[in-house]
Amino acid sequence: MNSPLETPSRIALAGDWHANDRWAACAIDYAKDEGADVIIHVGDFAYDYSRKFLMTVDRALADYGIPLLFVEGNHDDPGALRGPLGPDGLRQLAPHIWHIPRGFRWQWGDVTFLGCGGAHSVDRQRRTPGVSWWPEEAITDEDVRRCVDGGPVDVLISHDCPTGVTIPGIDDASSPPYWPALEILRATEHRAVLRQIVDGCQPRTIVHGHYHRFYETVAELGYGAVRVMGLDCDGGDFAANVQVVDLKDLAAT
Repeated sequence: MNSPLETPSRIALAGDWHANDRWAACAIDYAKDEGADVIIHVGDFAYDYSRKFLMTVDRALADYGIPLLFVEGNHDDPGALRGPLGPDGLRQLAPHIWHIPRGFRWQWGDVTFLGCGGAHSVDRQRRTPGVSWWPEEAITDEDVRRCVDGGPVDVLISHDCPTGVTIPGIDDASSPPYWPALEILRATEHRAVLRQIVDGCQPRTIVHGHYHRFYETVAELGYGAVRVMGLDCDGGDFAANVQVVDLKDLAAT
């Protein structure tokens, strides 16, 4: 592929890699074995964007000529994502790696995509502001406006999951939450902010990470059936962390 926005046939959707370069390289091998032409990563991608991680991932991508596009998670240093945008609207970090800014839209075939990263860190009290936790992790009112103003989309690529979707083992857990109740409340409020984007753009498919659970479900979000896919993180099963789908299947959703 000559451009990260060149229309692919098969798309690899990848969950949180947490700057795990060994896992990332193997996940790229897996995506290629499954026939992927491009990888879309749903955030918690590089953490501090070390040169070692970016070089390792870029080398693995270069071996196959595969571009990787990502939205940021809540564990991605925003300081590394303040560089200028290219003419295509993406932010290039390495020859084969591009950041998708919040509110960015693109078209592959008949399918319109929207990217919006961000989520609430329920563990932020254990982290250091500006070092391992950043207030910019949260979706803002301006992000919502930018996303919604563009109108309907087919596919939303996000890090968080909107309210109205039941995440297995998270929303239906019978045991008390491990994290402080106030942080759980704030996380729920953040999901409600993302729901504003969903209500305004009415995607038919939502792909997210953040909860380290692989699942697929169909949710009713007030405008018809919505296919939702959550992706697992590094260190588990590649098939749960990376799902490869045909573009035509997203178009048919």
